[in-house]
Amino acid sequence: MEVGGTCELFELDDNADIGAVRRRFAALAAAAGLDEVRTGEAALIASELASNVLKHAQRGGAVLGAVFEHGRRGVVIAAWDRGPGMNLDACLRDGMSMAGTRGAGLGAVARLATRFDAYTPYGRGSVVVATVFPRRAAPPARFAVGAACLPFPGLPVCGDAWTAHVDGERATAVVCDGLGHGAGAADAAAAVIAAVRAAPGAPLGAILERAHRAAHATRGAAATIARLDLADRELVVAGVGNVAAWVAGDTLKQLVTQHGTLGQVVPSQLREERYRFAPGALLVLCSDGIKSRWSFDDHPGLAACDPTTIATVMWRDLSRGRDDASVVVVREAVP
Repeated sequence: MEVGGTCELFELDDNADIGAVRRRFAALAAAAGLDEVRTGEAALIASELASNVLKHAQRGGAVLGAVFEHGRRGVVIAAWDRGPGMNLDACLRDGMSMAGTRGAGLGAVARLATRFDAYTPYGRGSVVVATVFPRRAAPPARFAVGAACLPFPGLPVCGDAWTAHVDGERATAVVCDGLGHGAGAADAAAAVIAAVRAAPGAPLGAILERAHRAAHATRGAAATIARLDLADRELVVAGVGNVAAWVAGDTLKQLVTQHGTLGQVVPSQLREERYRFAPGALLVLCSDGIKSRWSFDDHPGLAACDPTTIATVMWRDLSRGRDDASVVVVREAVP
């Protein structure tokens, strides 16, 4: 299984935005190969989530993306706001929308989505995530992976990129930050990601060496790559530049990376650092568009959510707002 890519951000502050989100999400669903019925269900999900942001909080946004998992393609939407939060159990009852009015409501969204999750603490806003795949069954997943990867505000392309490759009991994830912003940064990040995807199972140092060579013709990039091995309960990390990595379990620990720039100057020896990865722990990778000082203590209950929900909340609350910004979260899937 391999996933990756950037997201599309839609601001929600007018009723006309609802239609824009619905049309784009439906287009992404059709492009992902979902049939007409499933594409229609995706459109309904997008309409409900977007309209509820306006009803409930007056303004917010929606992050849309494509996903690929176990040989099937789908789409994901994360609707967010900074409103008063909500009583999720009440809102999941049939016929009750987030604003307390009659409507399709979150109950319908939860039934139609392949996966549904929400983080809605009182007074702290809401993030609601729905993932839509074809109806056919898929084998059980060993890992859950989620991301928010968005460009510098106002730019059409993102200078950050990410990818994750899952092979049985091992998952390898990387976040790359091309220097600067815009097309040049995007080209640098794309070169690094292509080098990773060429041999995702290689030793991490060898992957970074290959990425360094691939980035020579670009302006350069920072990247951190991490590999989780559930059989050995081990996390291996190697990085060059300012893409940060944390492991979150009983405590939050920032992991060691090295100075340098892929494509320009890298250390003579690219080190791999090894850590224990306890059951229930999370791997979090962030570009420097995300503030470096954070804690799950500031978001009670968030660590138990779906990785896409975690990534979206972190982007919403910790984005610096003056850079491309990426958060990738990987955890062992809950049976």
